[in-house]
Amino acid sequence: MRKKSESCFLLSFVVAVLLLVPIHATAVEDAFSVRLWGNISPFLSGDAGSGRGAPDYDDIFKTGGGVGGEFSWRILDQISWLVGGGYESFGGDAYEGISFDDLDVIPVYTGAKFHAIPDHPHWDPYLRLDLGAAHLSCVDLSYQSLTRRYWNASWVFLFDFGAGVEYRWGAWGVSFDVKFRYLGEPNAALGSPSEADGSWTVPVTLGINYHF
Repeated sequence: MRKKSESCFLLSFVVAVLLLVPIHATAVEDAFSVRLWGNISPFLSGDAGSGRGAPDYDDIFKTGGGVGGEFSWRILDQISWLVGGGYESFGGDAYEGISFDDLDVIPVYTGAKFHAIPDHPHWDPYLRLDLGAAHLSCVDLSYQSLTRRYWNASWVFLFDFGAGVEYRWGAWGVSFDVKFRYLGEPNAALGSPSEADGSWTVPVTLGINYHF
């Protein structure tokens, strides 16, 4: 039921964005832009297993970091549509004598920015909302000489929202934003002990933008 609800939510969002796309956009100068970004992403919450004494995500993984890119179309003065993707890695940590492998995440998303003061020549504060999917790598755990698969690789639902600001000079810009991001439940490989909740992270992102 949860997967069905997530799929319906994603479909509704994509349809809403596509309905906005045909609106006249030629009045917006430099309507297109590309962004290269890097981020750090600490875990905020979420149980990374089930049962008594189960770890949280921040117990078994360190703060993550990654890189990626976005393409954006300013379809209205106050609204931009964007698509993006990236690669992030969260270093594995030890919990109660059990060592966990790194978790690699590949996010793929579409979204929208809502520009607060579109007429300002330099400063562009905005709110943003993204939906998509993320590929989670498999994760093994090791205890003494025993190694077992904890999570299988899987694709999960992705949702985030946040705020940011860009400073522009000519065709170039530097942007900074902070988001709250939800990733769906990983695929448990050990049965009940490795059945985890979805996770919340706080990606803090710095980007270089080029407008054309």
